[in-house]
Amino acid sequence: MVFGLSTFEIIGILVVILFVLFLPIIIRKRIISSVTRSVSELESMVVKGQKILIKISRDKGNPSKDPEDTVKDFMEFFVIPPVDLDPNGIVRKLDKILEMSEENFKYMAEELAPEADEDWKSNITMTLKATLGINNVAKQVRHNLELSRKTGNLQLLLMLQMSLPLIMRIVKAQFEGVKAFSQGKPIGDSLGPLVVGMMMESDHPGELQEQGEMVITQREYQGRKVIMARAKGPGARVGKVGKTINSIIEAEDIKRIITVDAAVKLEGEETGSIAQGIGLVIGGPGVDRWEIEEKLVGQDLQLDAIIVKMSPEEAVSPLTRKLRDAAVKTIPVVENSILRSKEGSQVLLVGVGNSCGLPNTIWNPSSIDIKKEDQEESEGRKWPF
Repeated sequence: MVFGLSTFEIIGILVVILFVLFLPIIIRKRIISSVTRSVSELESMVVKGQKILIKISRDKGNPSKDPEDTVKDFMEFFVIPPVDLDPNGIVRKLDKILEMSEENFKYMAEELAPEADEDWKSNITMTLKATLGINNVAKQVRHNLELSRKTGNLQLLLMLQMSLPLIMRIVKAQFEGVKAFSQGKPIGDSLGPLVVGMMMESDHPGELQEQGEMVITQREYQGRKVIMARAKGPGARVGKVGKTINSIIEAEDIKRIITVDAAVKLEGEETGSIAQGIGLVIGGPGVDRWEIEEKLVGQDLQLDAIIVKMSPEEAVSPLTRKLRDAAVKTIPVVENSILRSKEGSQVLLVGVGNSCGLPNTIWNPSSIDIKKEDQEESEGRKWPF
């Protein structure tokens, strides 16, 4: 006995001490192994996205040189936001930066697929953006992994591990979006253009006007003149919503603006549920909404917002049957909103979202290419209880 302790008690104390000393090391190694697998999966999706880009460039555009190096080099593209120390005028600066960024994407699509038509160039542009987004996430996760590995920072590693399930859910859905864009199929965010496309009810070219990558038409509805606008299809476009709406407001005596868009639902809410509100429902960095709101100051205009709820994953992945059916159910809601205006007044209806895979006018919604039912999965992790 040593200090009144038996041999077994001494061994027990030593085991506890060793356990306390080596437990953080064991935990760190296991977490690093887990995060490394996720990082490898992310980087694998980036590589697959690049291969998809290369394939559609060769199939659709007949590039003069091998697009492989061009695509890989473009994965390092970045946009520096304007200085915001003085917030006055920051939106106009951001708008200019975004326009130059968009021009660069279009130039890259032209270089990758010079012989492709405009719709496929738009699809390539959107595929580029989605792949670039996945690449940026993969690099950021890799950065935090290597930083925690070098510094031995267990807290940073734990935060990264706890965030990864949510990150992987979104990125996997975005990768499905990459495949949808590359195949010209609609996504969840296409819901706004889908609703308005079904309400346009005409496929005569003379009745559709093009402006700012958007299509515009007019129709009478129970004594009201309804001007409808949505992004031009079937290429992947979102259109210059702010500038287009402002030009229509300047040219017409608009009394009510109705915007229809997809919106992120809260957990527990049902996918495809419809909600109504007041204001402008336009996503993105906020430039389009700011442009319209600036125009509205001092004008007697009613703003109706109609949203169809979906998860972030559903918004960036292929359109499902439930969301397509929700788009059909949204039409009576829009019509009721139009009827809130006085007879003889003019109403502007805008379908906000991505037009990928949607013709400009849609007679039969069942003809829209949707995600196969056997591919649809329930959200979140499946627990045995």
